[in-house]
Amino acid sequence: MKKVMCFLLASILSAVALTGCGAGRDDEDENVQELAQIEIYADDGRLIDTISDEDILRRFSSLSYADIPVEDSEQDELASAVGNLTEVYTIVIYKASVAVYNDGTLEKLMELTIYEDSNIVKEQIASESIKMYKFPEEFLTFYSTVSAEEKHFILSLAESNR
Repeated sequence: MKKVMCFLLASILSAVALTGCGAGRDDEDENVQELAQIEIYADDGRLIDTISDEDILRRFSSLSYADIPVEDSEQDELASAVGNLTEVYTIVIYKASVAVYNDGTLEKLMELTIYEDSNIVKEQIASESIKMYKFPEEFLTFYSTVSAEEKHFILSLAESNR
């Protein structure tokens, strides 16, 4: 019983001591640290640009493309609309590895597909970014819409070096 009480007390003290480790962190800065690089590809697969500027990464991470409709019917509507659209750019997003023995290589986080004359964005989560389980591609593909301003920003990244 004494060992159980000591273990319980040690657990509580550890939790209390570690609670402050995240205090004072800015969520936006945390997201920027997570994003390490963006690569932009043309529809023919040609690399247009590689971006690692922190200001651009910060602005990119604040986009609301991650506001994904959760209803299956909304996802199905967007997916069927994409079938009639022309792909313009694919944006590959990389994050820095958080592994203890990181050799500096970046991990692919996701791909965003941008379509011509549409605010629909296809988000394909990289299966290698999910460490615990392997999911089929259909469970890692989402569709969302972005505002005209966000679409303009995304297009400006690609068209600045075209």
